Amino acid sequence: MGLMDILMQAGGGSIVNQMAKQVGLSPDQAQDLIKSVGSAMVGQVKGRIESPKVDSGGLEELLKDSRYANMLENPDEHLQNPRMKEEGNDILSYITGSKEVSREVAAEVAQKSGFDTSLIKSLLPMLAPLVIGALSKGIASDDVPVNMKPSSESGGLMGMLDFDNDGSILDDVAGLAMKYVF
Repeated sequence: MGLMDILMQAGGGSIVNQMAKQVGLSPDQAQDLIKSVGSAMVGQVKGRIESPKVDSGGLEELLKDSRYANMLENPDEHLQNPRMKEEGNDILSYITGSKEVSREVAAEVAQKSGFDTSLIKSLLPMLAPLVIGALSKGIASDDVPVNMKPSSESGGLMGMLDFDNDGSILDDVAGLAMKYVF
């Protein structure tokens, strides 16, 4: 099971309908948008992890926090929480590094998907905790063979996401995300 499957199956699939209601889209449109925004966020996580100039310790702590993976069991509760936007923006700052980069991500997704930038900006904080939860679940998944589990020898977030221990997480994170984009 890949990242986008984990995300789309959150709450027994209710995440798509809940997001569709909140942003005023059809379920099919919401599903397409969630996949686009989720993939863009995973790309940001990958970029921040691989950058030698960025301290990814905060991301590592987020991925270890089981409450984000647990949010996937009942995303409706998360999405209806009045603090959701604030918490989502905090997590988004770990994923993108700044509001400017978040705006760039929204603009890029808008250009590629055809959805309005303001709609995507409103979706980013809603999805950020759920994307972290899906990454956490993907890393801990029983569907990942034991020899593909992250190496504890690699250490840090890089080690958590380097499933095949080849020293690069590019193929591993891309594999988690891209299984469900095409």
